Amino acid sequence: MLDRVRQTVRRYGLLVPGDKVVVGVSGGPDSLALLHSLRALQEEFGHTLHVAHLNHGLRPEAAADAEYVRNLARRWGLPVTIASRDVAAYQQEHRLSLEEAAREVRYRFLLEVATAVGASKIAVGHQADDQAETVLLNLLRGSGLTGLKAMVPQRGQVIRPLLFISRAEIEAYCRQQGLEPRQDFTNWDTTLRRNKIRHQLLPFLAREFNPAIVRTLSRTAVILQEEEEILANLAQEAFARIKIRQEPGYLALDREEWLSLAPGIQRRVLRLAAASLGRKVSFNQVEGAREMASRDGTITWPGHLRVEARGTELILLVPAEGPRAITFSYPLQVPGLTPLPEVGQAIRAGLGEPPATFKGREDEAWLDWDKLEKPLVVRNWQPGDYFRPLGLAGNKKLQDFFSDIHLPAARRHLVPLVISGRRIAWVAGLRLADDFKITPATRLALHLQLEPWP
Repeated sequence: MLDRVRQTVRRYGLLVPGDKVVVGVSGGPDSLALLHSLRALQEEFGHTLHVAHLNHGLRPEAAADAEYVRNLARRWGLPVTIASRDVAAYQQEHRLSLEEAAREVRYRFLLEVATAVGASKIAVGHQADDQAETVLLNLLRGSGLTGLKAMVPQRGQVIRPLLFISRAEIEAYCRQQGLEPRQDFTNWDTTLRRNKIRHQLLPFLAREFNPAIVRTLSRTAVILQEEEEILANLAQEAFARIKIRQEPGYLALDREEWLSLAPGIQRRVLRLAAASLGRKVSFNQVEGAREMASRDGTITWPGHLRVEARGTELILLVPAEGPRAITFSYPLQVPGLTPLPEVGQAIRAGLGEPPATFKGREDEAWLDWDKLEKPLVVRNWQPGDYFRPLGLAGNKKLQDFFSDIHLPAARRHLVPLVISGRRIAWVAGLRLADDFKITPATRLALHLQLEPWP
């Protein structure tokens, strides 16, 4: 197994000399084999390790798991961070499934540890069976290629050195190395969809159709990852080429050029166009727009986004006759999703390492977390609001800013504002405040993204 880990690290460039790696260790077979293998490869790849364990507060055995990991790290001479979080409370507060809540809390903890110890990488123990389960989960949900590609060996700081190694191989490795992993019996709870796939669907497929189903699905995910990258690039190029003009709440595409695209690229371009206006649309909504675009007509998508096929142009716009004179104010959930039902949008927030580069998409922003006054609030425009737009030396009234960018009066009360203390930090989808921009000194960044709601 160690040779397979070595091959994955080399093939995908997961480690470079000098990397400090935070390793998420639950004490189970996957994370234990991950830590053991990365420790065995330290001299070869020149990295250092820091163990991180989170007690989710969900099982009676959780405290014993934490003590096991603490003692293991001590025996192996590795620094360790142990912490506890109330995942059940977080689940209720953010209205998530238990699995989603645990995942968000866990990754936030790992990012916090990485920031605190100055780590460049975070290693997690996802393996080939997890990958196969994810492919099937997304397939059953009706995902397209983007979802079916499942997990990648590296995304940002997070690396997955075990992604091409099966659960059986990992358990055999633990036995060979004399490792005694902890057992999480909630993994056998088949009321959870992933566990049902793991213990019922995958064994059935292996028994009745393909004994190598896990390896087959993992290989399929790799192929789809590579092909998804090609299609995503083609769609981005097509979108840039056929976009005629764009203003806040308005986008025009060359209709004939769009009609000449392959159906798969047509769909992707429409999703990119909607995303550029802060909207996310389903497959059926995109198909309705594709059918309408072949003839003159209009269709309305969620979030008051209208698509019009008119003459030589395919137009997407948020009409001026949308909702007026509304007022809203909500605490911003960090991390989590803050719905803004009055405007058909939501803001997703997360904490992470500042990006090396950022192209400045209108529907997302990166802010310096330490400069923000908490708790943050999302509300709409109020008389007298002002802020310091990114790149400007002084303050500007929000009303004057809206006028400068020719934002229709009917849309001004629909623009979400992220408020830090009494100051505007982000005019969502339009402009970041200069006071909260990330700099080379930024250690932890707040990532905000507009999404359609519901």
